[in-house]
Amino acid sequence: MTSKAYVFIDGLENSPIVCGVIQIDEACKQGQFRYGKSYLSHPKAFALDPIHLPLNEQQHNTQFNQGLFGVLADAGADSWGKKVILSLHKTKPKNALEFLLAGSGMGVGALVFSLSSKQSKPKFNKNTLGDLSILLQAKDAILADQDIPPEAKRAFEYGSSMGGARPKTIIQDADKAYLAKFNHPNDLINIVKVEHATMRMLNELPCRVANTQVLPTPAGDTLLVERFDLQKGKPCCHYLSANSLFSQNIVNSAVLRTTYNYGHLAEFIMTYGAEPSDAHDLYYCMIFNVLMGNTDDHARNHALLYPFAHAHWRLSPAFDVLPINNSAQHGIGIGNSGRQGDIDNLLSQSLRFGLKPFKARKMIEEVRQLTQQWQAYFSQHGVSTGDIERLKAIVPNAHDFKL
Repeated sequence: MTSKAYVFIDGLENSPIVCGVIQIDEACKQGQFRYGKSYLSHPKAFALDPIHLPLNEQQHNTQFNQGLFGVLADAGADSWGKKVILSLHKTKPKNALEFLLAGSGMGVGALVFSLSSKQSKPKFNKNTLGDLSILLQAKDAILADQDIPPEAKRAFEYGSSMGGARPKTIIQDADKAYLAKFNHPNDLINIVKVEHATMRMLNELPCRVANTQVLPTPAGDTLLVERFDLQKGKPCCHYLSANSLFSQNIVNSAVLRTTYNYGHLAEFIMTYGAEPSDAHDLYYCMIFNVLMGNTDDHARNHALLYPFAHAHWRLSPAFDVLPINNSAQHGIGIGNSGRQGDIDNLLSQSLRFGLKPFKARKMIEEVRQLTQQWQAYFSQHGVSTGDIERLKAIVPNAHDFKL
């Protein structure tokens, strides 16, 4: 099994540059990372993770995620990507490093991986909008483990770590790259249209949201989410998920109130970010998630970006937002009552976002006024009457959130 690999950054220069080396001791599940001297002396060098991998000559160790630093896992394949890798490669990856190497270039952000310290393949995507028909045909076959031509499977190798287990790939259209997300045969609603409507609704609030559009075809709808980490097909920024910042192997009630929650992410933004007001954007998103029933707001669905052109940290645009269920139990902590999605919990830690309670209340009311119109808004964005009826069992009643 592979125990050592080199980490490269693509996009900082014309070709990928090596920035460090990762080693994992499989016996004790401990990972070690060290920045390379050439990278430390690079005029544009930055810390991959300011908290867990500060920019220095020391060896950094972790037992998080079985020895794989979170920021490296961010650049790897997710569960859908791993399914594609296992169906494509005759030699199956046996550990986390081998999955990183097999999926190098598939993930979000700028990191790529190699067994060589001299070079690594840059990120490359060959799928275009003209390939959508074969992608849609192949998608269901992959899900059903049916035999399809190898070239159809390879089209899905250009996946992404954003979006979890749902089928998706990357599509290039002129200078823009998109994450193409597809409906699943077992979906009870048209997820593509619902996610698009939800994202456009969130965009009505004063926070940044990834651009989306629905592309209807005879074989099914496709959601195109514009990639904010790529420009003209090349990485333009480094990507660090909230999951990596939290780096918690065990999530309990104590960390949900303190370090595995929205407030902790807001404090990172205000400490390291170039725009402290991004913490207000995050608060808007948190309120919206609670009032719309987006309980899948887990730690991999929030991220910080380090744009190479500006050399500073920013909260990423919101992505992967849609109603999931009415459990009011969210993916990360909301406040003093942990995952609970209610008014008191939304208000309980507003100071961590740089917001006084009266301002937080105004923001909650602003979101409530918007979300109580969700049915009309979804209808305007192409969600069917039947799907809206089904969503009534998922989306919370805005009147329950009156202040």
